[in-house]
Order: sequence, then structure tokens, then C-alpha cells
Amino acid sequence: MRWTVKRNLRRDALKMPPVGLLTALLFLVTPLLAKEKATEFEARCGGSLTEAYKPIQISVNSDADCTWNIERPANKTTRLVFSTLNLNPASDCSQENVTVLDEYLQVVGVLCPNSPKISVFESDGSLSVRVSTDSTSVDRNVYFLYYSFTPGYEAASCGGNLRGFSGNISSPNYPGRHPHFSFCVWHLEAPKNTQIRLSFSEIFVEIDPLCRFDFIALYDGPTTSSPLLDVLCGRTTAQVETSSNSLTLMLSTDYANSYFGFSVDYVALPKSNTSSLSCSDNEMTVIINPAYIASLGYDVNDLELPDSSCRPVGTNPVVFSIPFNGCGTVKKVEDHTVAYTNTITASPSGSVITRRKQVQIIVTCELDSNATMEIMYTTENDVIQEHHDFSKYDVSLSFYPSDQFSSPVLDSPYFIGLNQTLYLQATLNTQDPQLTVFTDTCFASPQANFQATNYDLIRHGCVKDDTYHNVPSGSGTARFSFSAFKFLRSHNSVYLQCRVVICDSNDPGSRCTQGCVTRQRRDLGSHNWKTNAVVGPIRLKHQSEIEPSGSVSEKREEGSKASQTSFYLLGMLVLVANVLVVALVVLRYSRKQPTGYRYQQLPTQ
Repeated sequence: MRWTVKRNLRRDALKMPPVGLLTALLFLVTPLLAKEKATEFEARCGGSLTEAYKPIQISVNSDADCTWNIERPANKTTRLVFSTLNLNPASDCSQENVTVLDEYLQVVGVLCPNSPKISVFESDGSLSVRVSTDSTSVDRNVYFLYYSFTPGYEAASCGGNLRGFSGNISSPNYPGRHPHFSFCVWHLEAPKNTQIRLSFSEIFVEIDPLCRFDFIALYDGPTTSSPLLDVLCGRTTAQVETSSNSLTLMLSTDYANSYFGFSVDYVALPKSNTSSLSCSDNEMTVIINPAYIASLGYDVNDLELPDSSCRPVGTNPVVFSIPFNGCGTVKKVEDHTVAYTNTITASPSGSVITRRKQVQIIVTCELDSNATMEIMYTTENDVIQEHHDFSKYDVSLSFYPSDQFSSPVLDSPYFIGLNQTLYLQATLNTQDPQLTVFTDTCFASPQANFQATNYDLIRHGCVKDDTYHNVPSGSGTARFSFSAFKFLRSHNSVYLQCRVVICDSNDPGSRCTQGCVTRQRRDLGSHNWKTNAVVGPIRLKHQSEIEPSGSVSEKREEGSKASQTSFYLLGMLVLVANVLVVALVVLRYSRKQPTGYRYQQLPTQ
């Protein structure tokens, strides 16, 4: 993991204006407030917590088993924020842990001695915190805050998912004071092959050496389960750098001492500190470190593509979004691959001499064998750097209700009638109009893992089922139909797996033009790329459901009611028969008994 942190405290209060002096005074007084708050220890071993919110500082002894029950209304969501977790580091989680349970005693989460100290749990209604320790005599302490809120009515509207190359994140109301009980989570994703650099211009939240009360938590990844980079609090600035192209930032504040929060600028930079490439279905994204360009004596205005009208979409970092079908991109099909190539250049000006290197960044997205290969060459005169990456084709396979192929069927499973005509379309999600799709093989199975006996509809372009028909389609799609069937031995579901071939429509000798070929000849096409798609299950309707009137759900309901009525009548008949049998036995038994032993009713006076 690669990350750096730089912090600078602002202490020179003598040179400040009156507002600065007030801030400095607040800065000096705040540690005293934090110290006073930190001395409130929970001395009991467990108990019932009925307050609307409360911080709990626990110092736990050895051989302890203590449970704190947080009593909260059922219509509220209870949030539990752990900001300090110091258990016996040598203990096993089975011997020493903190377990969080909901009001039904279901486990919400378990914290072990090696768990991150920042952990957050939420549940409807009440919660319980159980702390169990082993016999080792060591110092243990846990700090958590709980409070409740109505779902959808948080103290602050903040957080969210962010995608891009650069931007800014700030706390709610910044540069004003943040609300109490602010809880915000931002998920930031940058392009592949990059890392994210954060520069906090200001952090001003409650000051505490352990960051227990108000804090900013940074995670090196897409979720709060990713590795924890750092926890920031107090009055400071910072720089943090991730090792991946995703980051999660969490802000948590309590009920007191609300300050100005934070402001941070983020930027995505190449991992190599020079440039990076990522390919999507329709374009290539090139990110160049501005410092790298500056070290060669250039700036962003000196960089250009063959089409001079295509300019960078960002300057810090320098970002080129280059479409496959524009900006001078060249397409080439060769050796079973299709490659899209473009070049970013920076040339020295002047007519006689220069002391600057000529820069060429040659980028290529190469499609081959179910994947996208990403290649970049960076040339400084005779210096070449090469990068590779892979991703799969984006191919979908969907049912359609008719041969119009207007809108796909979204139901799963898809209920159909026996011998009903089914329409399917395989779609290559790309904007390249010169790519076409051909259905090479399609087979069915009664199981989703295709381990049972399979049935071929088409194999290597050769039709195996009499009802299978290819339907004319446009660029980037392949359409076909067949009549629905069922597997013998009471299999209700049918799954389809199809292998499609992607070809260059300008190649007359490609696999897509050859139709049916034998296994020995199927690789004769000059340029093709295969991929698989699975769709299913499809299930046959019951006979009553094939009637023309009524929806599937209505027919199911009617069938259910009929079944219930039949079951009720059968139960009544069985009950009547049992009553008759018992009555006959009793009558026969009573006739055999002597009259002297029968009970007689006494006369009443």
C-alpha cells in the first residue's frame, strides 16, 4: 500500500486579525473540552441505555462478559459508531470480541481484536453491545456513540457516488458549521490504472488526540470494508494518496462542538507518474500527469491529436477521451484482432534548433479473444513505455415477445407455452458500425450450470433443430427464433448458452460469412472474436395457463384457489368417514356389554 500524509497545525495566533484570534482561542480551549468529555467512563458491566443519544467510554477488565442494551423506538433507525477499539491484540476473536445484536438477538456485526477501530452499524429499533474478554490482564477500552434518526431524515444531506478525474468534496454547510450528527459517505471512482490524490485545504472538526468524537475516515477502495488509510480530526491540513483507483471518505460527527468541517480537492493521476490508458466499449481514455509534461518543457496547450479540434477534457490531470470512430483514430484488423490506434504529440517550436524532446504517446485498444487489450507506447525520441490491460466484450442475450424485436422480455423466469415461437437477440454493445455478430453455437440445458445432458439448437453455424431460424438483423446484433420445448423426466426449466462470433463487416472471408462449417474448418475465418452469453430460465405454463384470457398471475391465483377447494373437500370427506367408523365401533361395543354394568341416569327430585 502506497500512501503519504502531511499535516500542518496553524499556531501563529499573534499575527492573526480579530477573527483569527477568536479561532486561535477556540483552538486552545477545544482540547480542554475534549479532555473533559473523554473522562466520562462507563463504570458498570452492562446496563440499559434509554437516552436518545449517548457516548459510551468503556474500560473492560479481563474475564468480562458485559452487555449494554440500547432501548430505542421501533420506528427509528439506530446508528452505532465505534471510533476506538483497543482489545487484547494477542487474543483470538472467539475468545475476545465485541458483538452487536439487534432487538431479535440476530448478530449485526462482530469486532475482533484486529478489526479496524472505525466501524459503523445500523439497525431498526433497539441494539445490544456485548463485550467479551479473555483472562489476560491488559488495558482495554472501547468508545462508541449511538443515536437514532427517522429513515430518510438524516441530519445532513451529503455523500454519494462520484466518478471523474478531479473535483472537490466538502462537509455539509461548508464553510459554515456542520450539523450535529452528520454522517456522510462518499464513494469516488477514477479511471483504471490511476490512483487518487487528496489535498485537504482545511480540516476543522472537534479536536481529540484519538479522533473519537468527530472524524474523517479514508479507505483505500470502493467501500468502508477496504483498508483504512487514515483517520483525520482537529485543526489541520493533509495530503493522502491511494494505491487504487477508488476511494471511500466518511465523515462522522456527534452532538457537540460543531466547527467548519473540511474541504478537499481530489485528482486522478497515472500510477506510473507519466500517463495511463483505459479502454471502454466506444473510446479510450488517456490521463497524463501535468508534472510529467512540464518536466519535458511542455504544457497542456502543446499536446494535440491528429484532429486538432479534439482537445483535452481536463487539464489537471490532462485527460483525452478519444472515440474509436473519430479524432483521427485508425482501425486495423489483423491476426484475429481489431485495433484502434491514435497518437498524442508534443513537438518543439522553432525552425533551426530545439532543446526539447519530441513526445509521442501512441495509444492502442486491441480487441481479441473475449477481452479488450489496452496498449500504450510513450516515446521520448527513442524511449518507449508499454502498458497492457484486459477487459471482456459487453455482449447481452435477451428474449423478445415478437419478431418486431421492439422491447426485451424482462420477466425471469420467462413463462411460455409448449411449441410457442421464441425470439432472441444477441447484442454487441459498441458504437462501431463495422462490427457484426454471428451466432456460432447455441444449446439448451435443464440446469443453470449446464452439467446435465444438453440439446443443440445450432452448432458451429450448422442448424441442429428443425424449428431454428436465423432472423435478419442489423450491425452489432444477431437474431434467431425456435419453438419452445421441454426436457423429459419432469424438468421444468430450460437454460440457453450461446457463443457468438464478432467479425469485421468489411472482411468478405470472415467467420460470419461462412455459415455452417465442420469442427475442423471452423477456424478458417481470418478475423473473429468469440464470447459466451447465458439466458434463462424459461418455463412451460400449466395447461390452464395457456387459455387466452387472464394474466399469468390471475391464472396462478385461480389454480391456487381450486387446489385449496379440492384439498378442503377431501379433508371434509376424510373427517366424515372417520366419524362414521368411530360411531359404528362404539355402537357395536355397547351392544356386547352386560346391562348390569351400564350407567343409569338417577332420578332427580
